[in-house]
Amino acid sequence: MMMDKRALFARLKVERMHIAPRALELSPIEVQRRFPHAWAPLEELLKRLRAFPAGLVHFWLEQPGGHVVLTHLPSRYVFGEQRLKRHLLRHVAYVRLSDLADGSLEALVPIGHLLDHLLSTAGTAGGEEGLWFSEGGGMNRTLQGLGASIVALFALGYGFDTEACRDVRSYFARSFALYLHDRRALNVADPQMEKLLRTTLFAEAFWSRLQEKSADQP
Repeated sequence: MMMDKRALFARLKVERMHIAPRALELSPIEVQRRFPHAWAPLEELLKRLRAFPAGLVHFWLEQPGGHVVLTHLPSRYVFGEQRLKRHLLRHVAYVRLSDLADGSLEALVPIGHLLDHLLSTAGTAGGEEGLWFSEGGGMNRTLQGLGASIVALFALGYGFDTEACRDVRSYFARSFALYLHDRRALNVADPQMEKLLRTTLFAEAFWSRLQEKSADQP
């Protein structure tokens, strides 16, 4: 049975969110002034993810990998094992504190890439080989069909910036991030993508149906 959203976010914070050593200390002085203590950026990031439905958070927590590390280094996504102090983390979205302090879209893009990977058979297998979710490589038929729709939308050329037009993975990750950052802006630039996200990954009903289908499988 799925936990309530508040409890799921509490688990996400404890199990999947991390702060790199001296991340705030090594960030620019304006970032240090923006965040009063080392854990403040983590709370800020969780606020920016509040549009996540419980089903998406539950899915994330069920995967063997998928971590977020707050750092002073550039925001990016890295698949595979990454070392943080004495721990090995599998599949990591690095979020730069400067991007978070600025309220930048870029703070959310690595999380879009992370989920793109986790929703795919490639992410389940633990490597990069194979198609990601946005390329039609979802881990089940429903997600594969949804990924095929994303491929078709990417071909229309409505990516909202140059990076979003570069390849389908960037298109998905940046559109996903913009949905969280400014959903109206995504609706203006790419209304079909906004509708797809709103009615699927950001819809509680979508995750309930997906869970039901999974339970019906032998």
